[in-house]
Amino acid sequence: MTGSLVAACHVLLAVLQAPPARGTLRLYAVGDINLGRHTARERLIAGDTLYSFRPLLDTLRGADITFGNLESPIAADTGQVDDSGAAFTAPPVAALALAQAGFDIVSTANNHAWDGGEATLQETMRQLTRAGVLFVGSGLGRDMAEQPVIVRRGNWRVAFFAITRAWNPAPYTFYRHAGANYVAWGDTGWIFPAIRGLKQTGRADLVVVSVHGGKEFVDAPPKYHQDLLYGLVDAGADLVLAHHPHVLQPVVRYKGKPIVQSLGNFVFLQNDPWTRLSAILRVVVRPDKRMRLSAIPIRVDHQPTLATGAAADSVRRRLGIPLSTSAHP
Repeated sequence: MTGSLVAACHVLLAVLQAPPARGTLRLYAVGDINLGRHTARERLIAGDTLYSFRPLLDTLRGADITFGNLESPIAADTGQVDDSGAAFTAPPVAALALAQAGFDIVSTANNHAWDGGEATLQETMRQLTRAGVLFVGSGLGRDMAEQPVIVRRGNWRVAFFAITRAWNPAPYTFYRHAGANYVAWGDTGWIFPAIRGLKQTGRADLVVVSVHGGKEFVDAPPKYHQDLLYGLVDAGADLVLAHHPHVLQPVVRYKGKPIVQSLGNFVFLQNDPWTRLSAILRVVVRPDKRMRLSAIPIRVDHQPTLATGAAADSVRRRLGIPLSTSAHP
């Protein structure tokens, strides 16, 4: 009887200690979002908060987690523009627009984070916090900027890191720049150990890394950038989401983990036609953590809209993954 009782206790203990069952997780990701120029800014100022997202609202809101790269600061004053010549600061209502559109978390680690200077970046973080949108890749101090943000959905814990390898006026100036105290740089000396450490603690079920870098307007990343993306997987990343080229680049798998080499544009109007075909990345994560990727093809104009026909087929060829024209196929 004693042996049976001990065995039963072990079984009960195992049941109590077992992690809670997870369902399927839907994660959507988009590329560069710039709400601080042209029509996007004008419509926000006019009070049409959701103009830039309206055609795709149901899709954006249909995910468990929706992520994007925020490429425009958010502040009432554009501030002291850095010597890059860019002036992409969006009005404060842009944070509310992101929240209402369904964005749960955005990266603020990119080469336009400092367009308006220190005060504007600080206000960006405050506005996002007030609107209930999480941000990753910047903070009040380098240590905070480099911290992961863990998003909980159901029984999933999804950790996001965000880094940039692009900086204005030039990457080699970063560590001599005041922005180095606020924005997470893609230095392998800290990001690789940080990912490994997080995996070892078991604090997250999935680790997603957002990377801003590479070369603009090219169809594939240069080797130095690809080496970084692969290195993130070696360190333990489950999914790598890259952006900055403004065009789509192929999705690759390395050691079974998906690397999206460039998500292209989402709300970022540019003149070149090849910058106007893009996608919403749809990642369906099974309870065993296996991922199925598909792309919802879009046209990027004053508003992103669903792409069809030859345009959709071009998106499929560029990314190399199946298309999904519905948020919930």
